[in-house]
Amino acid sequence: MAAEESEHMQLIHRWLAGEVVNNNVGIKVVGGPSDGRTKIVKLGSDGTPPAQFRTSGGRAGPDRHLYEAVRSTNAPAGWVYSHIGIDPTPTD
Repeated sequence: MAAEESEHMQLIHRWLAGEVVNNNVGIKVVGGPSDGRTKIVKLGSDGTPPAQFRTSGGRAGPDRHLYEAVRSTNAPAGWVYSHIGIDPTPTD
């Protein structure tokens, strides 16, 4: 079986398309160093994604960047994660 046809890859493609499967969904990331990526998250009991997340390393460099969940009628999942800036919290 080709990797693209595996059950796991089919599940990933469903999440990326914005489908909620097993209470998980893929949410597009907008802005900042992670722009264009998709974050797969577990939805809360109220059907909302985690309010924020932060990234560091890689293209983001040593800074930690903050993203917040924002409702979007243009996104398949109904949400996007929007870049809100660099985390002011010390990284030590």
